[in-house]
Amino acid sequence: MELCPGFTKQPTQLEEQQLTENIIKKVALRFFRHYYKFRLRYEDQPVIAKYDLEGVGGIVADGFYSFKKPDGKPFTATFEATSLASKDEVIFKPDHRILLWDGLAVTGLAMVILAFLNFKAHFHALDNTKLAERIGLLVLAGGLIICIFYLIARNFRRYRYIYAVEQFKKYYADEQWVALGTDVFEDKNDKRLRELKSQCVYNGIGLLTVDKNLDPKIIITPSRHDIFAGKRQNIDFLPQKQVRDIEKKGKIDLFSGLFGSIKKDKSVLRHRKSTHTQLALLVGSLALLAVVFTKELENPDFQLVDKQEFTEKIAKSKSNNLAEPDTYLPDSSSMPKRKKSKSDGSFWSLQTPKETTPVPAESALAENSTLRSAGGDELVEKGGTEIVYDCSRFYNFDGKKFIVEVGELNEYKIATTTVQSIRSKGIFSAALLKSCFTDEKNGFLVYAGEIYNSAAEASKEMDSWVAKKKLTTSEVRNWKIRAIEPIVK
Repeated sequence: MELCPGFTKQPTQLEEQQLTENIIKKVALRFFRHYYKFRLRYEDQPVIAKYDLEGVGGIVADGFYSFKKPDGKPFTATFEATSLASKDEVIFKPDHRILLWDGLAVTGLAMVILAFLNFKAHFHALDNTKLAERIGLLVLAGGLIICIFYLIARNFRRYRYIYAVEQFKKYYADEQWVALGTDVFEDKNDKRLRELKSQCVYNGIGLLTVDKNLDPKIIITPSRHDIFAGKRQNIDFLPQKQVRDIEKKGKIDLFSGLFGSIKKDKSVLRHRKSTHTQLALLVGSLALLAVVFTKELENPDFQLVDKQEFTEKIAKSKSNNLAEPDTYLPDSSSMPKRKKSKSDGSFWSLQTPKETTPVPAESALAENSTLRSAGGDELVEKGGTEIVYDCSRFYNFDGKKFIVEVGELNEYKIATTTVQSIRSKGIFSAALLKSCFTDEKNGFLVYAGEIYNSAAEASKEMDSWVAKKKLTTSEVRNWKIRAIEPIVK
């Protein structure tokens, strides 16, 4: 039916009523007056009920309700009002930044554990030829760990940022509420609403809805017990208008002790968690990795060096003040061909080895020629003490060597007695078969000490025996320093 000319349709009260944030604030504050009406308090103390307050760091309280309890302590309840126009305040957003930094910190700690286990078990040895290989393994393992962490942790509550909830975590109040219009979430099964409810329950926050009839309805009541005791700071709120006036006058420093500085960031993401802890863990992990890798490089299995550098290093390396030989002749059990010596009648030998093979039959040395013709791969021992060594042990060295000769003896028993007598004075002694170095088939060359590289070395050692009173001057009077060298045919 058409209306008469000059008349327009008048909207009903519900049609003209829109759930703005200011309306929700007024309804929620009225609800607080009724909800806390019967809480114990000082009757003669006023109840403070305000809205649109602001505190340190841009923290906003849309509603504030306070009174003094019988114990003299103040009771405070605050709420965050949200309408359809400001629904971003209660809709969760994936916090990829915190997820990434947490992943890096976890990866760093895991890499330290893996590096320590590898250091102990030696799964992968590190040297300067495997640096690129190790870096590749680190990148591969780190990428795998952070991917696994992302797949597991991406749906954790920690990484679903809700502005209203995070703002409540920034300050202490006895009870905190989220008040929102019913048109913010039209679907009761909306996953964003389920997440909001879950976080409200976890953090002890109440949830209140306001419908188009301006009727409040409790969805979740706040925790009556302080579950965050001592973990949240107490801050003072001022009316937002007063804060703006202070900012305009440039007198914000006058309130630094009470009010602090106010951040200018007004976005809903301004209360995201910091990454200082994750950064510290990551830096600490890298430092520990460096320590572990340094320890690994101290004793590498293989070290690659420049050829020239290695040659110079070997040239400087000395044994008994002589340069390291360029080549080495391997030990052999076979007897090489021998040549005649020079006319000076000198012989050749080797420092007495410490590992030998004994001949059980003492009579074997009675016929020295038999030992020589058999190849002489044996030494004779008496009572477990090494006395005489076979010829093959002295064929792998050339050049003159020097011994402190005690004497040339033809009988085995006299030679062994002489050796044992010298050893009883704390000086090493042994006998050499003369057949190893001369054409003489019989006899032994008994010497004291080791086989030396120079006559001076041998002389110095003989003087030390006298100085240490192991021997007297008369005992060493007939001893002499003798040069020996190989004679190969």
